[in-house]
Amino acid sequence: MISYLSTMLINPGIPERKYYSEYIKYKNITNDDWRCCQKCNIIVPKEYNVTHCYDCDICVREQDHHCPWTGKCIAKYNLKVFYIFLYSLFIFIINIFVLLYCNLFYNSKFKKK
Repeated sequence: MISYLSTMLINPGIPERKYYSEYIKYKNITNDDWRCCQKCNIIVPKEYNVTHCYDCDICVREQDHHCPWTGKCIAKYNLKVFYIFLYSLFIFIINIFVLLYCNLFYNSKFKKK
């Protein structure tokens, strides 16, 4: 649960507000060091590797994917926590199957008649 909540609450990598610009509509930016998103009206350095998520309708740094389980983008800052969440979910499912198997084995072996 903690890794799930952490994945949901950590900022995935939305660029800082200081890079937002209102004059993007009026100026044509041709500098190779900057990247602009017409949907978000944002100008960011190219080294940020920003992509636009159409599900969230925001720009995110180094986006991996949009996760429907968390309802959020999985990107630079919450990717490690998301992997921890998937690992803990996998361990939880394995534990359920082991306990189910043990319970079925116990009931079939030592069932009172």
